[in-house]
Amino acid sequence: MENLTPRGTRDFLPKDMILFNNLIDTIRKTYEKYGFVPLDTPVFEKLSVLTKKGGGGEEIKKEIYVFKDKNGRELGLRFDLTVPSARVVANNTSIKMPFKRYYINKVWRYNRPGKGRFREFWQSDIDIYGVEDMTADAECIACTSEALMNIGFKEFMILINDREILNEVVRDAGVPKENVIDVFRAMDKLDKIGVEGVKEELKKVNLKEKTIKKILEILNLSGKFEAVLKIMKKKYSTNKGLKRLEELYKLLKFYDLKDRIVFDLSLVRGLEYYTGPIFEIRSTKKGYGSLGGGGRYDNLLKLYGKKSIPAVGFSIGIERVFSLMKELRSIKEKESLTNVFVAPIGKKMLDEAIILTQTIRDAGISTEYDLMGKSLSKQLEYASNKKIPFVIIVGEKDMKQNKVVVRDMRLGKDNKMYLADVINYLKENLRVSL
Repeated sequence: MENLTPRGTRDFLPKDMILFNNLIDTIRKTYEKYGFVPLDTPVFEKLSVLTKKGGGGEEIKKEIYVFKDKNGRELGLRFDLTVPSARVVANNTSIKMPFKRYYINKVWRYNRPGKGRFREFWQSDIDIYGVEDMTADAECIACTSEALMNIGFKEFMILINDREILNEVVRDAGVPKENVIDVFRAMDKLDKIGVEGVKEELKKVNLKEKTIKKILEILNLSGKFEAVLKIMKKKYSTNKGLKRLEELYKLLKFYDLKDRIVFDLSLVRGLEYYTGPIFEIRSTKKGYGSLGGGGRYDNLLKLYGKKSIPAVGFSIGIERVFSLMKELRSIKEKESLTNVFVAPIGKKMLDEAIILTQTIRDAGISTEYDLMGKSLSKQLEYASNKKIPFVIIVGEKDMKQNKVVVRDMRLGKDNKMYLADVINYLKENLRVSL
């Protein structure tokens, strides 16, 4: 059968969507616990707004879904959540600082689809605008770390670095100013192509052999923050980036995160965009890699006609995290959100089943009843397949006594009780089990 789904997209069937919504709810609650407020923007922006982040060039356009409206205006689907947020802050002078926002939604990028890579995918971001101090960076790191722990990821480390440190180190290694970005792009591929691959990429930049050797030495400089800081201070003690990271590390101690912090000189994260500290959370489980990343981008709002406003953010790779959670089976799969299924025996009991269903729903309990006139055995099979914890069997003889049978599907145990007792029984048992 022909696959009718557009290339680079996928469907989330209910089984996955229930899990995905639970994941998003957990992350959202963590964000709100830290005082972040929700933001939403149109799925499309003026093309000129989207391309400003990439310098307005043709390269960035290649990844944007571009189209024209009926009046010929050029528009594009958003490719991240940071650009729309920056546009909102630049356009709204009434926003009070600091502005702490979270944004969980879909984005689109026209790139080559592959395993785990889609053209339509979800992002989960937090950002703080208006704070120059490292307190904002520490809040973003702490909040994201707690969100990951709340959804089941306990084993991870937090890598940190700074653009100013990298700039000085690579220039000190002999890299000409005009080649710095090319070197950063090569370094940024370390996880994908390894040291030898980076070496080959650096050769394409036409660097001297001794310069390449020094850069490769930089890639190996990673470890516990205090140990690497000591090494770096010997040569770069006046570097502003180094001082920022030292302050950030001190703050992270108060969040009980200092033992997770790794000072990694190979961390790059798209440095045409970031202006200061950069960070990434990586799982310590082999093969799982990055769970999220972010950093400081103090110059972005200038592009939208706003004065320079300090800004920092952290994004969770939400779809990657979701795939890993399924792989690790760290979340329980559900076929349904229903807690109670009302099963009438025969058509005569349909009216009674509907009345009972509505009574239970009015009590705030998710309930459904048989819509298809199935036999009792088929109804029980349906509830079992959907993992619905309770089935209420409505029979003619029992109803004459104002009674029903409540079956606990998890235990396979029947309880006959008066209708007046059903709600309290369900609430007590659902409170214990859910």
